Amino acid sequence: MHLLIVSGRSGAGKSSALGALEDLDFYCIDNLPVALLKDTVTTLSTLSPGRNLAVSIDIRTLGHPADVPALVNALMEHVRRLDVVFVDAIDESLAQRFSETRRLHPLSTGIERTHLSDALKRESTRLEPIQQIATYKIDSSGLSIHALRSQIRELVAGDKATRLILKLQSFGFKRGVPMDSDTVFDARSLPNPHWEHELRPLTGQDQQIKDYLSQFPETFELLDEIEAHVRRWVPRHTESGRQYFTLSIGCTGGQHRSVFLAEALTQRLTDLDLDRQVVHRELSSGQ
Repeated sequence: MHLLIVSGRSGAGKSSALGALEDLDFYCIDNLPVALLKDTVTTLSTLSPGRNLAVSIDIRTLGHPADVPALVNALMEHVRRLDVVFVDAIDESLAQRFSETRRLHPLSTGIERTHLSDALKRESTRLEPIQQIATYKIDSSGLSIHALRSQIRELVAGDKATRLILKLQSFGFKRGVPMDSDTVFDARSLPNPHWEHELRPLTGQDQQIKDYLSQFPETFELLDEIEAHVRRWVPRHTESGRQYFTLSIGCTGGQHRSVFLAEALTQRLTDLDLDRQVVHRELSSGQ
């Protein structure tokens, strides 16, 4: 059995993640009480041997998130593979989602009844023990539902996690640094196609932008430095047993320079023994 525990703050996208896993034929349970997880694994293994299980554990769960790390260790010997995916987003994005759906945060109802900003901070603190043991961390701040589900599918597509997954992510600094970044490079010092009127509507995936940026030596100087960093240090993470590493490249708007660099970098790294995933946060969000 592949057991996948999905957690994260309310509104970050856990339900969307479970939807993607259901499409991959996982047996999915939303908001499973922590105390029932071990019995659920045993029951499913008996009734449907070979079936994979995905459960979401969040602030609504009966029990204590602090108990999850010990429970995960205890379950390791009972499943073929166990992963913890923690989905989160910046407070601004979460607040906007609650506003759009007109739903209350779980900690804004019942006995606690706290303001949304306080509820988000309190939730983050309570879920920290789960975040610390997460196999994969996803920042859904600028991702559409489809982009988020695509990331989830790519993470679990393999039968067994044997190679490190290198996530190359472009983003715009004006919308904040992605929360799941392990290493960040700043491309704002490069010439900006945004100031060329005919290039402004395009992205770093378009040939005109590639041609524009390729005429400047500093573009390839930065690209060489990022490539050297990946080749020098990412293999060390693989040796330590890490399964996932996110390298984020930012420019002002996340449309041109960072997209170009992420695309060029993945082409340069084809010889490395790792899986690559390219995500363009601002393009995925449709902004």
